[in-house]
Amino acid sequence: MAVVFTVALSVGVFFPTWASLVEIWRHSETYTHGFIIAPISLWLVCTQKNHWFRLTPNVSYLGLLPVIVGGFFWLAASLSHVLAAEQFATIIMLLGGVWVVLGNTVTHALVFPLCFLLFMVPVGEDLIPPLIEFTATFTVALLRLTGLPVYREGNFFTLTSGSWSVVEACSGINYLIASITLGFVYAYLNYSSYWKRGVFLLISVIVPIIANGFRAYLIVMIGHLSNMTLAVGVDHLIYGGIFFGLVILLLFYLGSFWRDPPYTPIVGFQTKQAPRHKQQVLYPAIASLSICFMAWPVSLEWLSTLQPENRIPAEFMPQNFQNWHKIENLQQPNGSWQPHFDTAVDQRTEFYRNEQETVGIHIAGFGKEQQGRELVNSQNTLINPRQANEWRVIDHSIVAATLPQHLKKSVISGNDRQIIAYEWYQIGNKTSINPYQAKLMQLLKRVAADERPELKIVVWQEVPDKNLAKTASKLREFTKTWLNQTRFF
Repeated sequence: MAVVFTVALSVGVFFPTWASLVEIWRHSETYTHGFIIAPISLWLVCTQKNHWFRLTPNVSYLGLLPVIVGGFFWLAASLSHVLAAEQFATIIMLLGGVWVVLGNTVTHALVFPLCFLLFMVPVGEDLIPPLIEFTATFTVALLRLTGLPVYREGNFFTLTSGSWSVVEACSGINYLIASITLGFVYAYLNYSSYWKRGVFLLISVIVPIIANGFRAYLIVMIGHLSNMTLAVGVDHLIYGGIFFGLVILLLFYLGSFWRDPPYTPIVGFQTKQAPRHKQQVLYPAIASLSICFMAWPVSLEWLSTLQPENRIPAEFMPQNFQNWHKIENLQQPNGSWQPHFDTAVDQRTEFYRNEQETVGIHIAGFGKEQQGRELVNSQNTLINPRQANEWRVIDHSIVAATLPQHLKKSVISGNDRQIIAYEWYQIGNKTSINPYQAKLMQLLKRVAADERPELKIVVWQEVPDKNLAKTASKLREFTKTWLNQTRFF
């Protein structure tokens, strides 16, 4: 009953976080498996219930340590709106609470099934871009080794038979998550030594990534050899699913050769059920646990009042500076590109011109951030869904020369045009192109009650003569000049 109370307490105190987990499971095919993680964890416990029931539960205040540490990270994640970290911290606090009411011996025996609950957290989106890049590079390399001529532009590549692109569905993130989850269960059931479990989990990470590269290569080859009549529709997904199933079966088959014998409890061990907790010991532990749980939402409510409004100050868009002049009401030609972030509360686009060139500046603020409407969000991309049919990013790089900070440079192509764009996060008087660093800057700034704005900035220019290097150099100089006119620094 103490464990049931701990679970109920966690769900009640951190209900918004638990609700966010369920909401993601409901709406994302990638993370639907979250619904079965808790039942599987319970099943893993039941596979050796005869052993667990022989152990005597006891209160351990050591479990308050992960509750306190997890609570601190929950608070930090909630302030900076990092949902996955908030969810991880909630589950860690739950595991710490279970540790408190069950004690050291029982918790140690159940550590693997309990840690399996961490798979409820829907993580992996940040891995999609590098997985796409790896899959595209791996596929193109194999195609060229096969002897096929391939022209690659970003994640798009063209063969003599047709064009292909590596998109999110081709990244293999679904295969990777499934392989790690199944690998965890397989390792627990078949190995008793931790080093074997660890090695098998590592293999479960590496194999699906490489296998997905081969899967993409085989699909392209099937399409090429069939003159683009096979593997270009629904059968594309069918072939991929069958291939992944075979890879997992092969992985488990090879793993069975190093399987450990089943665990056998010590003969003569006491078979009577473990005694219940003594109430005089359990009640103070539950009271302490309740206080440690409830302290964090109260702290969040107070610190949230310090969050800035994130509006765009007028001085960030000066009328003129040096030989650059703001162009009022510029009508962009049809088919032109400019950034737009759908969840921004306040965003402005201005154009500046000298005697020869026109440069655009876009600044976006996200108000008092809410979940799904944050400054640092994977949805805030240069190409929004409405532009995806006409524009695509074909190159990324980092620019640092002679500028006050690093900038992320992107080359955008579409409608027979090429555009160079620089982007970064402006957090008060600090800047970053790293989303994790930007989140940390936001957290530190908010705890310090600093009300300066937190913004996303994009500066861009169309390439008039296909000379990317020349345009990039000019845009870099403009960016440096404009930054020197603002009060960022």
